[in-house]
Amino acid sequence: MYAGLALLAIGVGAMLYILDPREAGNYPVCPFLGVTGHHCPGCGTLRALHQLLYGNPVSALGYNLITVLSLPFLGYAFVVGALRAFRMPAPGSVFINSQLIWGLVFGVVTFWVLRNIPVEPLQALAP
Repeated sequence: MYAGLALLAIGVGAMLYILDPREAGNYPVCPFLGVTGHHCPGCGTLRALHQLLYGNPVSALGYNLITVLSLPFLGYAFVVGALRAFRMPAPGSVFINSQLIWGLVFGVVTFWVLRNIPVEPLQALAP
């Protein structure tokens, strides 16, 4: 499973490196944005990943702050899971209690609401 996910990530990364999400027609519009006209928490993720692949972390943060900040944690979880799946020594997993999960949900919903308020400096959260 982890080998397949790694291959998928490499393929998606190659596609994002080649096809710029800022150019119209390369990728579909976010369904939530298309229906409501508002940004969802994931809006800007493709553009952020594209910028990271080109070595522009500051620009990536401007497209989707949550995506960029979550990548190290997702990467760590993937590596630990893969090491365990292949029965190799792995660092300890991080236990996430329910309070942290609810805090993350609250943070994502707050980010979602704030990025749609058309007032400076909140407009900086929109992609």
